[in-house]
Amino acid sequence: MRKTHKLTLPLLALSSTLLLSGMALAAEEKKAEPAPAPAPAAAAPAKAAPAAFTIPDPVAVVNGTPIAKAAFNQYTQQLRGKAKADTAEASKSLVDQLVMEELLVQEAAKQKLADDPQVKQQLEMIQRNLLASTVVRRMLSANAPSEEAIKKEYDTAVAAMKGKEYKASHILVDSEDKAKEVIAELKKGGNFAELAKAKSSDSSAANGGDLGWFTPSMMVPPFAEAVAKMEKGKYSEQPVKTDFGWHVILLEDSRDATPPSMDELKPQITQMLQSRMVNDYLEKLKAGAKIEIKEIQVSEAKPAAAPAAAAKEEKKADSQEPAKEEKK
Repeated sequence: MRKTHKLTLPLLALSSTLLLSGMALAAEEKKAEPAPAPAPAAAAPAKAAPAAFTIPDPVAVVNGTPIAKAAFNQYTQQLRGKAKADTAEASKSLVDQLVMEELLVQEAAKQKLADDPQVKQQLEMIQRNLLASTVVRRMLSANAPSEEAIKKEYDTAVAAMKGKEYKASHILVDSEDKAKEVIAELKKGGNFAELAKAKSSDSSAANGGDLGWFTPSMMVPPFAEAVAKMEKGKYSEQPVKTDFGWHVILLEDSRDATPPSMDELKPQITQMLQSRMVNDYLEKLKAGAKIEIKEIQVSEAKPAAAPAAAAKEEKKADSQEPAKEEKK
């Protein structure tokens, strides 16, 4: 029975939060030029080329404060994939957003929010994160993984993936006796696909029990172990029990597993190698630093007084006050 998670390579599972926060190095995709179309019988009017436009510097001035073109360019880079500035109208929309932001910044200055302790703390955290991620990004830019290193990791990954893939169908029932009845019908010449449609409780029943191609790791262990021992074209003569029920399995075909190409795995391998570089870099920084980590003090929490008991004590205290006054 198929597991709910997809097959993944443990080798490529490494990730680094610091690495991901600092990596903004996406390459621009080059658009392929379309092949020239055959000339029509009547020449169609040529489409007008998009109007050229120039971004001024500054892009706007708000209450005497200019917004530089460099700030506009940085803003568009931050919004890459979310907004474009490829037309004059789109660029004007982004400038309007920068103007609104500047108005809010000026209002914050009037309210002296930069002196607010909470704002100061948040600004410090943003600055720390930016500085840390910039160090990582520059380190990675100067130490890009070599093609030889990528190829070596790819070969290691492929070697770990060697194995078989299987194509099988199954009939799933809720008891061993029902599974034995299915096997008995198959021995009498019953059609596996038709029996699956009539008797299987699995969602694959509509397709005659067909599970398609899969690797052993994609199936629960008892099912995978049974398939690995079967002969091509044979069905299981003993029911196979899993947590899903009882299976009758037909092994249709098997083949050597085909690993992904290096081009397919290259982005994941590159990220893994970069993550390893970040970890090694951090370990090197730690080794050369004097670090003193203070022990966290943990104190036992005292149980809070029950509301009823607290109310009773308060009522008792109130009742004693008049007696004291009377005594005086």
